[in-house]
Amino acid sequence: MIKSRRRLLKNLAGAGLLPTITSFQTAAPGSPKAPETSENPVCSSIASRERHQGAPGKTVVLGRSDECYPRHSEGDLVELADGSILAVWSRFQGRSDHARSELVGRRSHDKGATWSPLEVISSLQEPGHRSLSNLMSASLIRLRKSNQTLLFYLGKSNVEGKENTIRCSIFFRKLEDEGWSSPVQVSDSEHYYVVNNARVIELSSGRILVPAAVSLDPDDPYGWSYQSCLTFYSDDGGKSWAKSRACQIEPASGSERSRFTAQEPGLLELLDKRVMMVIRTRLGHPYVSLSEDGGESWSPPKPIPGVVAPASPQTLFRLPGTENLIGMIYNHNPRGAEARWSERFPLSFAISRDEGGTFQFQKNIESIPGRCWSYPSARLNGDQVFLSYYEWIEGEANFFFTDFRLSIIPQDWFSESS
Repeated sequence: MIKSRRRLLKNLAGAGLLPTITSFQTAAPGSPKAPETSENPVCSSIASRERHQGAPGKTVVLGRSDECYPRHSEGDLVELADGSILAVWSRFQGRSDHARSELVGRRSHDKGATWSPLEVISSLQEPGHRSLSNLMSASLIRLRKSNQTLLFYLGKSNVEGKENTIRCSIFFRKLEDEGWSSPVQVSDSEHYYVVNNARVIELSSGRILVPAAVSLDPDDPYGWSYQSCLTFYSDDGGKSWAKSRACQIEPASGSERSRFTAQEPGLLELLDKRVMMVIRTRLGHPYVSLSEDGGESWSPPKPIPGVVAPASPQTLFRLPGTENLIGMIYNHNPRGAEARWSERFPLSFAISRDEGGTFQFQKNIESIPGRCWSYPSARLNGDQVFLSYYEWIEGEANFFFTDFRLSIIPQDWFSESS
């Protein structure tokens, strides 16, 4: 089934029948689009099934690539106030990070056993998005005090008069009784901010933190050659925002500057109220920075000892119980910095028993040869971990035929030793 579908899409691509909207392009009105009907299998309701390798539990492909949308990726989940679960992710009309894209989602009212038909959550056709060419990287949180659900995401736009130059800004909107509110911009529009999916957190104080990587070099035309990490924070539920001081990985020499870029930060609040930031790097190890003032300033990043990983993101989450364990989802590839983006495998789990001081590899979640997985979201729901990530098949073009997958895994599996 997978092979035949992929052969069909390759033939369509070769015949020029796919909407291959690439970097820095905006689709013209009337671009090909899959019909949003109940007859279309992409849009129909779906059910989870048993996992047969790696971690136990159930799995479901929430977003399946097709001839019009060859890439589904970078998503998150949240439990809504009514007990249902909402999943939101990026759906692209091309394979590039800059291809025309929007945010889509599904809902489950039975703890992930079945999922509703696909719905568009944030579209480029909406008034607040019409100046943009790309929406991606969903982060979902439900605020403890107000019980309100917030959706954060990125919006990209071309810089007028500057060919092949693009800027990326941070937006959010609230889920209200009548639907999603109008988008509110968190960041400025002068930089290329990168906020991964499932990165926004609410501290125990009620402060909202949005971690971002950004190039602060005014001579960098694209905005991602040598990045620093910082946070935007709000103490009033998103009505106003401030920006923290940034932290950088200092390069050994100027010629190696781009190799020492700090990318795709993720956050976790520690038991002593410090905030831990985990940072993707090109140095073979993730790095960590700490904040003692609620994310307003950050310590110089240092490598996490014992964790080897390629240039792919790490996701932190805390396991419930008396042992105060911190879990990390990442790619445990011993090639480290030598591994290409297409070698983001296996998808693995490491654990820290000392509040993030050290992590030890435990076991693999996904390890099928010929596939890679990345950009995970880990959310606790009852006695299960809802783990979402993209899945790409080796041998295809970059991010072509990328599906958005959810695995529902018993919490006990993460606590048990391998």
